[in-house]
Amino acid sequence: MVNHGFIMVTSQRSIVVGGGVAGIAAAWRLAKAGHRVTLVESRHALGGRARSFPDPVEKGRLVDSCQHVVMGCCSSLLALLRQMGLSGLLRPHPVIHFLSHGGRRSRFEASRLPPPGHLAWALAGLHHLGVADKAGIAASIASLAVRGTGTAPTFGEWLARRGQGARVVRDFWDLVIVSALNQPSDGACPRLARKVFIDGFLAARDSHELRLPIIPLEDLFHRHMGERLAGAGVRILTATDCKTLLPGRGRVTGIALRDGARLEAETVVLAVPWERLPALLAGLPEGAVRCRGERLRRAGIAAVHLWFDRRVLPTAHAALVGATAQWLFRHPVADAGDGYLQAVVSGIDETNHDAESLANAVIGDIGRFCPASRRARLIKSKVVRENLATFRVPPGVENDRPRPGIVFPGLAIAGDWTGTGWPATMEGACRSGIEAANALLAPQGC
Repeated sequence: MVNHGFIMVTSQRSIVVGGGVAGIAAAWRLAKAGHRVTLVESRHALGGRARSFPDPVEKGRLVDSCQHVVMGCCSSLLALLRQMGLSGLLRPHPVIHFLSHGGRRSRFEASRLPPPGHLAWALAGLHHLGVADKAGIAASIASLAVRGTGTAPTFGEWLARRGQGARVVRDFWDLVIVSALNQPSDGACPRLARKVFIDGFLAARDSHELRLPIIPLEDLFHRHMGERLAGAGVRILTATDCKTLLPGRGRVTGIALRDGARLEAETVVLAVPWERLPALLAGLPEGAVRCRGERLRRAGIAAVHLWFDRRVLPTAHAALVGATAQWLFRHPVADAGDGYLQAVVSGIDETNHDAESLANAVIGDIGRFCPASRRARLIKSKVVRENLATFRVPPGVENDRPRPGIVFPGLAIAGDWTGTGWPATMEGACRSGIEAANALLAPQGC
């Protein structure tokens, strides 16, 4: 082992299969520990589901297929970006803007009070809720923090026991839960729902704050993070498909590629969706690996992309109260006259919308929530539906999520679907990649 500056160079070879956030985090951790890392990604770019496409209206720029948001509570992902020197590519938004019908805006911003009381004034300032509504929400959040959800089978049932009516659930609780869990509260796992509110709102003064990329996602993950990985010695192979694992001497010894080539290594991380595991594990002894992910079910998210002839949203983002979409976002590099707008519709599996009806519903909502849009001309619309965006989170889902880490000698798994305790988020993916790498780096891991 030779120490070259910050990196301890060893003869240990590692392969990471999957270039999403989990794979990037695992590759970075292993490379910084001195492993010679090869990162294999089947698509043309790193980033996984965080990807972009050419803007059909503004030539020469990219548009994100679906907006990804980092929150202040995403400590592992923020630390990874900080280690890579890329923190400046996220812009903090300490104020969350809530829009209700007619364009009335509420500012949700932390006060100078220490947590958990720092958001009391923010809750009090939500114009779309009545005084009794806010008192009930505050009391319920306090109970959630102190007592948890008890024996309630779903988060929706817990809310009902707390006396939270359908309108308050729609206009507050589900606006948060559907955005975070991609599923309404009436069928959501109570433990994960509680985590959203405790970690995302109460844990620290800036836990709730949004951090939005100032560049397209493909530039962030593929170009900038890819450059940092390469600078750490990681060999990146994009448009390269892993076919299966190679076993030998009771452990994993590498991978076989779809084109027939073989890559050898002492350790492998599979940072891929659970649906891909059976094929990749086929080369191992039957029954050697039990990952349990086969019981998980997918949940989709849609993004409605709209190009107006002028700006219609006065803020960089907005949460919509009682609308088809939960969030609106402007383009990260928009100028003053840029009319691009993206509406994110989580929980899309709970609706019957096809692409045309979904776009029409969102356009109608924007007319009600953004008065400036009534004077604007719609140039183009496009619906992007990511059917494999997340996994459903019914009660008991945590029992179906294996821990990230070693599942066979020399082999670890990672991914936002693994049992990190987080929902399907970039933070969960990042934590899983780091945890998988750490397991392989431990003396018993290799």
